[in-house]
Amino acid sequence: MAVPIGAFLNPSFLDWDGRVSAVLFCIGCPFRCPFCHNARLVLGGARPRSFNRILSSLRKTTGFLDGLVLSGGEPAMHSSLPETIRTLREETGLPVKLDTNGLYPEMLAALLEEKLIDAVAMDVKGPMESYSLLAGVRVDTNRIRRSMDLLTRSGAEVLFRTTYVPDLMTERDLLEMRLMMQDRGRWVVQLFRPGVTLAKELRQGRKPDPDRLRALLPGVEIRGRE
Repeated sequence: MAVPIGAFLNPSFLDWDGRVSAVLFCIGCPFRCPFCHNARLVLGGARPRSFNRILSSLRKTTGFLDGLVLSGGEPAMHSSLPETIRTLREETGLPVKLDTNGLYPEMLAALLEEKLIDAVAMDVKGPMESYSLLAGVRVDTNRIRRSMDLLTRSGAEVLFRTTYVPDLMTERDLLEMRLMMQDRGRWVVQLFRPGVTLAKELRQGRKPDPDRLRALLPGVEIRGRE
């Protein structure tokens, strides 16, 4: 059985740098990040799409695509993820990128060992002491560190990213993050966008000041719109 897919975007020009990709958004996530914009996927409210229809769409558009992205929700929580990726690769011949929160280092290790994934984007929520607040649930941060270490050593294309939420984080948190990430490779800070967030109190939350962040974190890529 395939991973449950709650949304499908084909094509996307934003989800894998330098590539035109199709994105499969998986249903379910163990985290309840207050600033999450994908509540229907996270809480299981999205209606599962037909995997066979998704495959049919991909077969028709493979010639226009450079890759596939499995996002969420959290794809790595599903034991059927390896078989789903095998099927996608066999049907399309395309490289695969995984978006993950890093809570499942064993799954990451298995996917990397079998060479099922070519790239990974891991969300690093913030400093370890603030992780449970930012994830909305109690988190074993040893698992997060294991995933970070695994990806850093993997040789795969890896992107670490952190969403800066002014109502939940401080500039000192970002400076601590920079020290933590300095030997990890590529790290990007994303601008929080108020709107349809999981936590109602953040829907009118403060927006980050991108110019201030660029001054605070010279050399770090700042992503997002003001």
